[in-house]
Amino acid sequence: MGDIVESRRARDRQSLHNTIVGTLELVNREHPVLDPAVVTAGDEFQGVYRTLGDALVASFHIRAGLRPHDVRFGLGRGAIQVLDAQRGIHDGPGYWAAREAIEAAESLAVRPALRTTRTIYRSSDEPSLGSAVNAALLGLDQIVGSLSVVSGRLLAGRLAGLTQREIADREGITSSAVSQRVRRDGIGVAMETMRLLGELA
Repeated sequence: MGDIVESRRARDRQSLHNTIVGTLELVNREHPVLDPAVVTAGDEFQGVYRTLGDALVASFHIRAGLRPHDVRFGLGRGAIQVLDAQRGIHDGPGYWAAREAIEAAESLAVRPALRTTRTIYRSSDEPSLGSAVNAALLGLDQIVGSLSVVSGRLLAGRLAGLTQREIADREGITSSAVSQRVRRDGIGVAMETMRLLGELA
């Protein structure tokens, strides 16, 4: 489950909606999904994935694809009942856990020390795994939330599979400058954290 942070400040909400729909369609095509992620209301969307890793990878790509808009995610594990297949409306323990998680992410971000919190995972069956995943996500959110606009585009380019040379050409900078930003801004650490989280069952 995801939503756009402070979406009411968007000057062109139709354009924002179109961007969300386009990004979700792209991620749905390129990443494994059981029930495609779709907009359910305004700036909110949800989808169903086979594994936690698949859900996390999709969330990373959705977040990168929607920059410069910021996105909040709640991920929950549990049984899902499809109430409306056409509009992607779900119910059940998995949905409730995701709703609880997204509310927790919003609540944590109010605290100054945790203002970059954007992604939380909830599961009643695996409290230890949940603690470990959320610890990793807090660190990842800190890195991603602290990136400059340019470094955010570099991360998005890496997630899109672009080479360092292609990113440099697109940004009008040297490959060396890209490499320096990847090291200095923690982009390499973020990419490796994302890869490891993507392996979760």
